[in-house]
Amino acid sequence: MTLPIPATPADVPLFEALTSVEVEAAVAAGAPVIVPLGATEQHGSHLPLGTDTYQGVEVARRTIHRLAGEGLAAVLGPVIPFGPPMFLSESPKDRPGTIAISNRLLIDLTDAVVRELVRSGFRTIYLLMANAESDPAMQIVAKEVTEQTPANVVTLNWLVGTQKTYRSGILKSEKPQGHAGEGETARMLVTAPHLVHMERAVSWHPSFPASEVEERMPYLGGAIGRYRYDDESFAGFSDGPTGDPANALPETGEASYRLIVDWVVAVLRSDAATGIARGR
Repeated sequence: MTLPIPATPADVPLFEALTSVEVEAAVAAGAPVIVPLGATEQHGSHLPLGTDTYQGVEVARRTIHRLAGEGLAAVLGPVIPFGPPMFLSESPKDRPGTIAISNRLLIDLTDAVVRELVRSGFRTIYLLMANAESDPAMQIVAKEVTEQTPANVVTLNWLVGTQKTYRSGILKSEKPQGHAGEGETARMLVTAPHLVHMERAVSWHPSFPASEVEERMPYLGGAIGRYRYDDESFAGFSDGPTGDPANALPETGEASYRLIVDWVVAVLRSDAATGIARGR
């Protein structure tokens, strides 16, 4: 059995929609699996709780569709829809609906899912970050499973991979954009516009103290992990977003997705050509 080529990204099936026959064919073809790590958490008053998960699935589907057109098969793996508690240094407001799990539980859950994929025969597995707080757990699982099994597990953090172009050439907002800001809102206007309430989008920016060095969290490629501000940096913070979600446009979302998918496709294409992530 050959793997079908999806006509559109939306035609890329979720893992739970596959049959055992299709999984067996994917394994026989040496297809890699992309496992998005999302979250169920507040994204202000204008975006749904599953915003991160929706984006992760969208990036994976677009990547798989693009690769299929180049003759490279890949599978959308099980989606991890929960993440650790949000960073207090980025979004300290607790609002109804967030379902956070501990870092230890996320490690155990992701580890179990990945090892089951390995048991099914997959040898190349990509953990796609769609929720910043999940990055530490991804790194631990990838390292340990790669060391202990025949599989090669690789982490993908597009926030670092696309950072320079994303920050300077995609968004129209002049100030930095964070949780539920212009970027996420624009992508959701593409992926699930019926779930976006632009009439509720409110701009807000924290007021951080001046620093002699660049302040950037590790998941953004920075060198300082700061997880709470014990000052007035977030005084007046009431809704959830940091940034200017009202500036979001669908065309910005499309441009953003193109940039992200270009980067992810380049990684997987290169790995396929070199065999560097083939596993044993």
